Amino acid sequence: MKNVLIITYYWPPCGGVGVQRWLRISKYLSQFGWNPTIITTENGDYPFYDVSLSDYVTNDIQVIRTKTPTFRGVFSFFSGQKEIPYGSLISSKDDTLVKRLMLFLRAQLVVPDMRVIWNRHAFIAAEKEVLKGKYQAIITTGPPHSTHLVGLKLRKKYNIRWLVDMRDPWTNIYYYQSTNRNRLISYLDKTLEKKVINYADKIVTVSNDIAKSLNNKKVHIISNAFDPIDYIDYTYQRTNAFRIKFVGNLNQSRKGDILRIIKCLDDLCTANKIDIEFSIIGSEIDLSHELKLKRVSLRNTGFINHHKVIEECVNSELLLLLINKTSNNKGILTYKLFEYLGSKTKIIGVGPVKGDAAEILRLAKAGEMFEYSDIEGFNQFVLNNYHQWNEKEIARNANDINQYSMPHITEMFTKLLDEFLNGGF
Repeated sequence: MKNVLIITYYWPPCGGVGVQRWLRISKYLSQFGWNPTIITTENGDYPFYDVSLSDYVTNDIQVIRTKTPTFRGVFSFFSGQKEIPYGSLISSKDDTLVKRLMLFLRAQLVVPDMRVIWNRHAFIAAEKEVLKGKYQAIITTGPPHSTHLVGLKLRKKYNIRWLVDMRDPWTNIYYYQSTNRNRLISYLDKTLEKKVINYADKIVTVSNDIAKSLNNKKVHIISNAFDPIDYIDYTYQRTNAFRIKFVGNLNQSRKGDILRIIKCLDDLCTANKIDIEFSIIGSEIDLSHELKLKRVSLRNTGFINHHKVIEECVNSELLLLLINKTSNNKGILTYKLFEYLGSKTKIIGVGPVKGDAAEILRLAKAGEMFEYSDIEGFNQFVLNNYHQWNEKEIARNANDINQYSMPHITEMFTKLLDEFLNGGF
């Protein structure tokens, strides 16, 4: 059995999207001849907590946890909010002055991200493992992209083979497009990104568009995926409501788009004298006071554990996929898309029709993507599916989607790792 050291900030009891990819891959690695050891945080600044995800950590996975300074207490004390901002640097007029100030300081003074304060602890733990001489490779995964700096230091000091996994863009991330960072900080951030790319032996990212932006021959594309185990205990149950659901963290950059979509659906229902239930799953933002709806009933679950998220996805008639309306968005492939695929519920997407997400919907025959301005096409898709459901003819996706499963992408990763042993890069 070969050994790989995986350095990741997010690990259970952390909840949300960032933890899913390597939590799932790790438990399949041994099937392909690789034994993982995880270096992670004991008390990190997590977007959510979901203790149910600990069920996926198998006994053969060694997990080494290190303490790290956090900003949660400081942020909560000054802002009055429980959780620090995550996944966006965009503020709104409803935010407190303290929160807006902190977001400003984060954008203008911090490189590459706030989680960089964990790096010293992570490096000490990782170095101790590397010195045992039993590892054939290390993997760092980001966001947070500061984690890659731990891999960079190990690669330069010990010349150990290093694979960088970029689940999202680094300096080209969508929220930087609407944040006027000062030139010095932008330059320093880009310099660090270039160093990581230059020193890494292999780089993996999730989409064609992100790979093109990195412009390096070492880049390989391995998309996100769904875990088949998640869906074993759930089957679709029809109710008296036609259910459209949006699953995910509803931050300020998405809030306006969701409001417009719900209003559009209410107008459609009013014109056609039909009723729809629209659910927001997994977000703490309540939109009910901002909408006066006639035919759409609005439901908000707040944050729920992952098992319940899967159940919600399976028990839906349509799942809404929303790609942020920003430049460089063609390569956005959210983990949620693949959980949607695994549920076999039809997907209605709003985003670039020539983007990577739209291509996967087309190849998997799992739904359709509509441009933000294509209200007519969006409405017609909803109506067609509503009428099929009303006539009890709605079909689940029965196409082969194995190429988007966790065992499949784990095998792809292990093939890259095996190339290290064969002298390849």
